[in-house]
Amino acid sequence: MRLPQLCALTASAAALFALAAPQPVQAADAMLGAPTMQLRTIVSGGMDRYYRVHVPTSWDGVLTLPVVLAFHGGGGNARQFANQSELYLTSDQEEFLLVFPEGTGRLGGAPWFALQTWNSGNCCGWAAENHINDVQFTRDMVAALAAEWPVDLAHVYATGHSNGGMMSYRLGMEAPDLLAAIGPNAAALGMPGLPAAPIPVMAVHGRLDNNVPLQGGVGSGVSGTDYRSQRESLAPFAVVNQTSLPQLAERRGAGRRFEATAAGTGAPIHYWLLGDGGHSWPGHSSAIGDPVSQAIDINQELWAFFSNF
Repeated sequence: MRLPQLCALTASAAALFALAAPQPVQAADAMLGAPTMQLRTIVSGGMDRYYRVHVPTSWDGVLTLPVVLAFHGGGGNARQFANQSELYLTSDQEEFLLVFPEGTGRLGGAPWFALQTWNSGNCCGWAAENHINDVQFTRDMVAALAAEWPVDLAHVYATGHSNGGMMSYRLGMEAPDLLAAIGPNAAALGMPGLPAAPIPVMAVHGRLDNNVPLQGGVGSGVSGTDYRSQRESLAPFAVVNQTSLPQLAERRGAGRRFEATAAGTGAPIHYWLLGDGGHSWPGHSSAIGDPVSQAIDINQELWAFFSNF
């Protein structure tokens, strides 16, 4: 999403440090639809950065928790994406720590958390235009999570929708040491080159998505970004994962799952093409009124994939 340029933010004294200890901004943050999430702030890249945490209701307070990072779409925020995705239901059922990071923007961060984007490379808006280091923010955030909860750092996963899915692609390219797998939805890779190391990928896309077109090109959204096609987005991962582009493995209603195994690296690629889906979160909802595919519940499919790694 292309947003107006914002003048440089004024750094606080805490910004002298790359990472500050997580500070509770509020004891709890009430939401419509989704359950309470805890709001945290750290300093990363000289900026106050924020993320919201859902602790699974079934957690006994002792068990080490895997972590799923869920990045909102361009112009959105953590609250909106929590309600859109309903990932908290899967967190409660499967017992993983669910984290909704907040992007940046002209009205980003406290108190508005509005019109936020991620610097995923060639997209989007204020974050990309101002070269925000969201990869470092993610590293700092995971370190802060580990300082507060007993998280399993060998099992950290990233997903996201649209610009948030593009952010998970960028993390797969630049921070595969941090993540066990990625699961971008309605997204395209915005970075040149190859991933730094093999990483399992499960990508999901709707055939009716005009915002981030299946075959690439400039979408119908306001960003004006010239996106890679889905094939071009997966190709760099196929090279480093030492596998081919995925081949048809399963039909499920209007959904087609393509799969590429990777015996040598243990980093397969799965791809869901949903013939009845637009720019939406499959099985749940759309933030822009696009068709929502019911061929799969993306939350269930994500965790079924992630839990293998």
